[in-house]
Amino acid sequence: MKLPFRKKNDEVKPLGVEEILEKLQLIRARLARRVREMESKHKMLFDQVVEAYAEKDRDKAAIYAEELAELRRVLRRLTHASLLLEGMIYRIEAVKDLSDASSAAAPLRSVLAVASMELRGIAPTASNELDALMKSIEDLSLSVGQFSEPVNAGSQLSDEARRILEEASALAARRGQRRS
Repeated sequence: MKLPFRKKNDEVKPLGVEEILEKLQLIRARLARRVREMESKHKMLFDQVVEAYAEKDRDKAAIYAEELAELRRVLRRLTHASLLLEGMIYRIEAVKDLSDASSAAAPLRSVLAVASMELRGIAPTASNELDALMKSIEDLSLSVGQFSEPVNAGSQLSDEARRILEEASALAARRGQRRS
């Protein structure tokens, strides 16, 4: 199922927790299907390597082995991203309560950023959908009173720095609620 094409200047309405959960499950299902397809191709390629060795055709075996090595690298990245999404889905299901959702938003955005980066060259559509979900999670956290900076997947913050930013975000949200 493809999502409708959207222009960059179109207004994107914020998604609720249920919609975010639904979209994550859909993306994860697509990735799981892709992983199964690649595992099937992996088995086929490995059989071709074995067959080439049995025929004593070392050049052919080397070519298949190189292709198999590349496939394994891509398969590892897909599997990792799929597992990240699975963990996130479980976490969202566990914190459907709105008050818990705001405190879980920052770590969820971080995981989405990592998964998006993992998929960027392999599955660009899924990566773009994860980027859109990050935006929706940011909008959701803002609507429940947690202010945060957008996540930069390439940032190299230490764990301590991340904790400090999360504490500052929570404090800013409390101050913003007092002023309202």
